Amino acid sequence: MGHDTSFSRQLAARLAPYIGDFNAQMWIKSVARRELGLAPEDLTVKHLPPLIDGLRPFLQTLMGRSTADNLLQQIGREVH
Repeated sequence: MGHDTSFSRQLAARLAPYIGDFNAQMWIKSVARRELGLAPEDLTVKHLPPLIDGLRPFLQTLMGRSTADNLLQQIGREVH
């Protein structure tokens, strides 16, 4: 479980500078439950592609398509 929590926290930490820590955690939780039927602590790196796809509309609305897409590509490369 420690690894799974670590993955969710890594993802939240990458989003937090842009949307705040609370929003990052809530958006990850929302997407994890809606798209994957999982709690954040159950997420692993194999869930990254559907999480990114689920987060994309939120982030595009907030920061614009290009900025959101660049951020999500960077997260896809850096979060393990």
